[in-house]
Amino acid sequence: MAVDIGDKERKGVAELQRGLKHKAEGVRWVRPDRMHLTLAFLGEVSEEFIGSAKPKLAEAARGCAAFDARLGGLGAFSSPRKARVVWVGTSEGRDKLCLLQKRVVASLKQVGFKPEQRPFSPHLTLGRLRVPGDVTQVCGQEYRGRGFLVDRVILYKSVLRPEGPEYFQLAEFELSPARPPA
Repeated sequence: MAVDIGDKERKGVAELQRGLKHKAEGVRWVRPDRMHLTLAFLGEVSEEFIGSAKPKLAEAARGCAAFDARLGGLGAFSSPRKARVVWVGTSEGRDKLCLLQKRVVASLKQVGFKPEQRPFSPHLTLGRLRVPGDVTQVCGQEYRGRGFLVDRVILYKSVLRPEGPEYFQLAEFELSPARPPA
């Protein structure tokens, strides 16, 4: 389950990656056309699970209004000195992304999903390291994304390939239209 970042934001992330490539060794950079903000990783699930989950996900999505978000702030998991993942966080829309993620996970739990126990941190994975490495120069960079509209949640199927995962959209669930300010 994920949120698409849109083409403008994807273009900005591609530019960011080009500027970071010489600052970190051993990073396998994610192709921008394959990037999305993951809300919940389902792993191996059956067609029956997907069929049961779809109406619950549609209901969860309708319960949230569309909103604007923006990427910003670079970091690494587990730490900049022992990184396995390089990411860009969310500088705007973070609270709403967290609320949307809670609704999505709650709907999936109704059909037997067992969520991760670690807290959700909305981020976009820029690259991965096979061996933990020092990416402190990367994490010290400033970045402010171009912004994107979160108006749907997408259910993806991932297929692992030697060049990295490939994603196929199985379904999308629209959020309620954004409400004008009062």
